[in-house]
Amino acid sequence: MKLRNMSHFTIKVSYKHGNPAEDVGVLIDYGLLGGCEEKRTHSDGCVEFYNQEDKSGIITVLGQSMGSHSLKEGESYAFTI
Repeated sequence: MKLRNMSHFTIKVSYKHGNPAEDVGVLIDYGLLGGCEEKRTHSDGCVEFYNQEDKSGIITVLGQSMGSHSLKEGESYAFTI
């Protein structure tokens, strides 16, 4: 059995006034066959995900869609709520 490569990407969430958004839900929808994954931001506003095969997905922060993004190795996204 061949192991698939896992890609690592980061999402940072901040409030409009610039402070990190702690304990905010971030959902990644990998599509119909890929499923969904939800995590909560840390005290620095960041959350890390691991994705198989560099797929793209829809990022949702605090229930609001942030659109479809490439989730390749090393990608980093920042959103303001």
